[in-house]
Amino acid sequence: MPRRPAQSRPAPPPSPVAARAVRAYESGDNRAALALATQALQTHPRNADLLHLQGSAMARLGNPVEALAKLLLADKAQPMNPAILLSIAQTQRTLQRFDDMNTTIERVLYLAPTLPQALSLKAQSLREQGRYDDAARVLAPAIEGGTDDPILLMAHAELCAATRDTDAGIASCERALAREDLRPNVRRFALFTLGALLDHAKRYDDAFDVCARANAMLEPGKATPAQPIIDAWSADRLARMSPAPDASDLPLLIVGMPRSGTTLIEQMLAAHPRVETVGESHALPDLARAIPSEQITSGVAASLGQRYLGALRAAAGDDTARVLDKMPGNYLHLGLLSRACPGARVIHARRDPRDVCLSCYFQNFGAAHSYSRDLALCAAQYAEHLKIMDHWRAVLALPVLNVRYEDVVSDPEPRVRAMLDFAGLEFDDACLRHHESGRTVTTRSSDQVRRPVYRSSLARWRRYENHIQPMTDALRAAGVQLPEN
Repeated sequence: MPRRPAQSRPAPPPSPVAARAVRAYESGDNRAALALATQALQTHPRNADLLHLQGSAMARLGNPVEALAKLLLADKAQPMNPAILLSIAQTQRTLQRFDDMNTTIERVLYLAPTLPQALSLKAQSLREQGRYDDAARVLAPAIEGGTDDPILLMAHAELCAATRDTDAGIASCERALAREDLRPNVRRFALFTLGALLDHAKRYDDAFDVCARANAMLEPGKATPAQPIIDAWSADRLARMSPAPDASDLPLLIVGMPRSGTTLIEQMLAAHPRVETVGESHALPDLARAIPSEQITSGVAASLGQRYLGALRAAAGDDTARVLDKMPGNYLHLGLLSRACPGARVIHARRDPRDVCLSCYFQNFGAAHSYSRDLALCAAQYAEHLKIMDHWRAVLALPVLNVRYEDVVSDPEPRVRAMLDFAGLEFDDACLRHHESGRTVTTRSSDQVRRPVYRSSLARWRRYENHIQPMTDALRAAGVQLPEN
């Protein structure tokens, strides 16, 4: 399911540098916003609004740990500010600190009991825990009272999508979209949510039209090309780099294209009593970006590996044998992983390319995955991802297990057994009852994995066959094999 924008809007003080910082933040230029806020803080080091802006920009840039530290300083400087507390709660959610997040939300609601952002975040948290009735009770006074607040209407629409109350969800989306003053990012979110609900209602032409309108609101991006990664991590270079001495087998990565089944695989494996998960962790991508790849030596890789293992060990219990990291885009960093953590194992999630690309097109990824705004670019990204994975298989000794989503859905037990065997774990039938685990799931598949394995998403592309010919042509032109079924 789509997601609303992550951070509340900070309000810096009226100084020229701060004003430029907030303009940069509101335009989406988060690096400029961070630089300008940091500059302004040199003059006003304890200013709560500037610290809020700085932390919010850090959160948008994928650095939630440092973001939370800045936001907590902002809260210390101005402890009764609901906007700061909301940003703290949203960042705690990103870090999967759900108990802390719930405490922070209650602080917000104590200060502002009807604040839409707080009610929405509380309902979203309850929904992601599978507590749908509790989420409905949070929203009921506003929805039954006829609210026209788009934040509350969209929280209600998301909940309706989870509970399959399709007509009510569509009505909330349409009520929000009728507002002429709707901010563009909220309008896109509402359109994507409406598209998902129309898909549930089997109104496929309408669903595609709505998602096309949403994607047309932003310029298409570009695919990440395979060749620079292949060149940077060539067989010759890898042969000159020694693997790190710490061959801990704690890391178990799940990689692949978004919407390829990574969340379902994660939830199945995480139900095992000896497995923990860090979800879609930014730890490995952050380490990979910290140093240009050409400057990474064996010693640097070993040091980065210790930092990565430290992040995983922090999530491990006394009896934990494997820690899952299901950031799909980690397929880009397996060259580094092979030298930094040579004991790691990798599960590569595969799914019919047409279903992957179509599902990406239906998602509100925001600034991330900008290729998803165009079907042909989705196809190009899928092809580049396969080239990268083919390269790793040719040059790395890292164990990689291919797992097809269609196989997992059609006959789960043999595939779960194969994955557990790959991870060196005994079979546990809790993995087949993952939907009963009660875990909080914050990815776009959160509501789907609350239900037992279902087959309705297989060959979804057939429902949209009249709309996806450019994507199919692009996949074939790139040499991607398409299943016959």
